[in-house]
Amino acid sequence: MFTSIAPHYDFLNHLLSLNLDRRWRRVAARLALDGAAAPPRLLDLCTGTGDLALELARRSPQARIAGLDFVLPMLERLAAKTRRAGLAARIHPLCGDGFHLPYRDAAFDAVTVAFGLRNLSPVEPAIDEVARVLRPGGRFVILEFALPKRGLWARLYALYFFRVLPKIGKWISRTSAYTYLPASVAVFLEPPELSATLLRHGFAEAAWRPLAGGVLAVHVARRAK
Repeated sequence: MFTSIAPHYDFLNHLLSLNLDRRWRRVAARLALDGAAAPPRLLDLCTGTGDLALELARRSPQARIAGLDFVLPMLERLAAKTRRAGLAARIHPLCGDGFHLPYRDAAFDAVTVAFGLRNLSPVEPAIDEVARVLRPGGRFVILEFALPKRGLWARLYALYFFRVLPKIGKWISRTSAYTYLPASVAVFLEPPELSATLLRHGFAEAAWRPLAGGVLAVHVARRAK
């Protein structure tokens, strides 16, 4: 499914979010780098075509960034983007399994994941792996979709997210893959549940706040020391 949408992935991300996804990734990058050691060692999990990894590299010229994903065509696009940006020496794509991260214990100062954690099911073993590769006190920053709960905005967003977005995605990508997005968000952990799960799986602190009127949340968790 992800291979089929790789050629259109960046365009549809920007179109379907009204280009707000760029702003959300800037928020995540800033939070991940806050207090990180110099030079920071960073992992962008479920990196896809690497927009968050690229934002991390732009914000921290000393950072060394690993970008891991299980979809090779996505990583090929990341590699092309890093070459064009002159960042190939600092961003290292790797095709790998989020349940079995190919890195040593405490290898990273921060781990990020943008809109990919819900694709790792069950999520608890993946969170355990993130805790393992983070240094004590390191940050785990998550961007993930949510659903507004009440009011006119919630109803309007539900109409767009469940009815309009899949049709636009299918029209442009020529696949039905974009029906997966709202379906997977609907069954994933709500933000308070995700925070509670992080606290049960290796993290001493976990907080979150809504963005864009509650259509997504940014989580920041700190690895237990």
